Amino acid sequence: MTSRDDRPGQAAELRRRAEDIARKKAAQSSEDLQALSPEETRQTLHELRVHQIELEMQNEELRRAQVALDDARARYFDLYDLAPVGYCTISKEGLILEANLTAATLLGAARSALVKQRMTRFILKEDQDLYYLHRRRLLETGEPQGFELRMVKKDETAFWARLEATAAPDADGAPVYRVVLSDITERQRAEEALRQKAEELARSNAELEQFAYVASHDLQEPLRTAGSFAQLLQKRYQGKLDQTGDEFIGYIVDSTQHMQRLIHDLLTFARVGTRGKVFEPADCAAVLAQAVAHLQIAIEEGGAVVTHDPLPVLNADPGQLGQLLQNLIGNSIKFHAAARPRIHVSAQRTEEGWVLSVQDNGIGIDPQFADRIFEVFQRLHTRAEYPGTGIGLAICKKIVQRHGGRIWVESAPGKGATFCFTIPS
Repeated sequence: MTSRDDRPGQAAELRRRAEDIARKKAAQSSEDLQALSPEETRQTLHELRVHQIELEMQNEELRRAQVALDDARARYFDLYDLAPVGYCTISKEGLILEANLTAATLLGAARSALVKQRMTRFILKEDQDLYYLHRRRLLETGEPQGFELRMVKKDETAFWARLEATAAPDADGAPVYRVVLSDITERQRAEEALRQKAEELARSNAELEQFAYVASHDLQEPLRTAGSFAQLLQKRYQGKLDQTGDEFIGYIVDSTQHMQRLIHDLLTFARVGTRGKVFEPADCAAVLAQAVAHLQIAIEEGGAVVTHDPLPVLNADPGQLGQLLQNLIGNSIKFHAAARPRIHVSAQRTEEGWVLSVQDNGIGIDPQFADRIFEVFQRLHTRAEYPGTGIGLAICKKIVQRHGGRIWVESAPGKGATFCFTIPS
């Protein structure tokens, strides 16, 4: 088959051949024409008719190709002009040679008014050095440049824009560069609002840290004093007062001790993000051994057995990882069933990283409370049933979140519980 690209050349060749034949025939004298035999005359006329038909066919194909080309050109200019981003062609000297309608709209000027204008006319003065820097890099290296700066419309209204510039020669081979222009004002506003929120959060955290400092010193000292005198009263006058007096002293002792534990746990919760150490390779087996050592008294009193599978080395804060395991194992000992507490720690590699599990044979948890237990002060039992502040699991959740993971529980009443948390690898 004849390709579309070859057809103009073939048509020209056919036209040339037809003109040659016509000239030759015209040059022949009437005697020469009369000298042609009838067969030669018929052959010549046949060739002329064939060439004429071929030329007509070629002309029709060229006409259809021209119509298709005009349609494609119209569609291209529609897409070019109505694109969601602005397009500009800039000369080596920095003059705007061409711009689409979107660019004209972004810059607040007619397309004809943009031509021959310097691009810097529409760039905020304070940001022009950045523009010149990337323009020089583009012309020297030919590498595409992407950057963000502030631009101004014709009416001097400022807006944030992102420019993507590439180098390319024009039709005559002269160096030019083409710029894709996008309005990112809304994105910049959102980012600025986010930065302000982050600053407010940082200030809030600083205030919380200051409060934690005050709580650890100014509140704990009077509590220690009150608790010491309450215990002294209990020791000296236990049984010397009536039953009501003994109960009142007992309430004072219990309340001051609980308040001290509560302040300690709140301080620990508040400082997870501010007092954490830099992540480093942490041997989970060694961290677990240290956590078990800290729980030795509770383990002996409860007759608990703690076992574990081979554990990995994780990139983590060793101190916080130990506190996490200590809290989970301590909870398993505290919420034990009638049987001897048995706690098993295991690890499994997944797409999320490592999943560590602390499994026990305790009283279990109703699944409807599986999320609630990780919130501050959310208790499922009274302090008379199980002592504590209701902050331990909230601290666990905050530690896991600082490490970029998540924590959850799989359990049912009377079936024990398995606390799982992820640490990205």
